[in-house]
Amino acid sequence: MEGKLKYVEIEPRPRQELEKMFASEDENAICDAMYSAAQHEPDWRWTQGELLKLLSHRSLLVRSGALIALGEVATFRGNIDVEIVLPAIYKLADDPALGPFVEDCVEDIRRCTKIQ
Repeated sequence: MEGKLKYVEIEPRPRQELEKMFASEDENAICDAMYSAAQHEPDWRWTQGELLKLLSHRSLLVRSGALIALGEVATFRGNIDVEIVLPAIYKLADDPALGPFVEDCVEDIRRCTKIQ
């Protein structure tokens, strides 16, 4: 069946590999690294910092992926620094292409933290 979503397991990667992927020009590699870090990297603050940097990436795919991954940090790691993350993502809320991703990210953060 065409158009059917397929689950892809995100593999854990060592930090050195994540750093190399973040620095690459390959948008798909950057996105893979973001999701791997969000779901598996034990240092959620490091991951959060890397994802915040990627919110200003030239690629829309990477920027939207960074928003998704920030929501995953809250979901998978159970932590996120809302005082830093929320202002950064709200700056993107008026972008028509990113607005829905901002909403989803905020919802993930609300669901996994005590903010209202």
